Amino acid sequence: MPITHTTFDGYPVVILENEQLTAHLLPAFGNNLIKLWDKHNNRDVLRTPDKAEELQSGPGQFGTPLMMPPNRLRYGAFTYNGQAYQFDTAPNGKHHSHGFLRTLPWQVTGTKEEHGTLTVTSELSFSDFPDVLRQYPHPLHFIVTYELKGNSLVQHTTVENRGSSPAPFGYGLHTWFLLDGKPEEWSLRMPCESLWELDEEKFPTGTLLPLGNWEAFNHEQGLQLQNVNLDDPFQIGSQPVVAELQRGSYRIRYSCSEQFKQWVIFTKGKANQFICLEPYTWVTDSPNLQRLPSDVTGFQAIAPGDEQKLTVTLELENL
Repeated sequence: MPITHTTFDGYPVVILENEQLTAHLLPAFGNNLIKLWDKHNNRDVLRTPDKAEELQSGPGQFGTPLMMPPNRLRYGAFTYNGQAYQFDTAPNGKHHSHGFLRTLPWQVTGTKEEHGTLTVTSELSFSDFPDVLRQYPHPLHFIVTYELKGNSLVQHTTVENRGSSPAPFGYGLHTWFLLDGKPEEWSLRMPCESLWELDEEKFPTGTLLPLGNWEAFNHEQGLQLQNVNLDDPFQIGSQPVVAELQRGSYRIRYSCSEQFKQWVIFTKGKANQFICLEPYTWVTDSPNLQRLPSDVTGFQAIAPGDEQKLTVTLELENL
């Protein structure tokens, strides 16, 4: 089937469609994949907005928002490599939340249909946004390609540092999966080793805790989601980065490249209509945890002229 184009409240949308899936990409709002329709099971996979104003008021609440840096920074401030950074804080709060990517307009630079694979590539340069450089003076360039083939959708991300100094870099997604109002029918399996201890403002203290009741994530049957209430960061450790949402013989497999060792699981109260799976390359507020080893927090920087490549894959399976 061809790649087609439509609009969402007047904004251009690129549609990738094959015999199994239909994916809707909205470049103008953070290059957000706002809709994924599963033809075989006749259901929406993602929490999809009805109107553009929902994305304007809650850009992190629908689809697959891209986050750089992911989650929050305490007071929006940190120091790295002798340089002090001050990010804008929320109007109704004192911390910085979820970075820049989720609200910026991206440019589609190519589409392709080849050997049963449909792709769309979008790009964004921080150098085009003075307000971003005011807070984060590194001209990063992002190239994101979505690739649809069969029952899988793959996101390939390349981030280039086109500046002259090392750029502290954390990246993540805020992917909203629907539970159809039946959390008792769903389970989540995710290999993890520990839970980050949080302070009263829900920032990591730097201490890793045993999983306790969340050890069920590691069990073959996973954690049953009825009455689960989570907004917590987990560390994957040395294991493969794969999360699996399952309802009976229907499984959503969400896997990431090895950089994504920190995951926040968010149910927005008791799990009901949806669950947000948030794979991150660094843990919340990682730049302010530099006293800990980088292989623990995920903190890193991209050297001048260097690049970071990341991959996220979503597969739908009927077992």
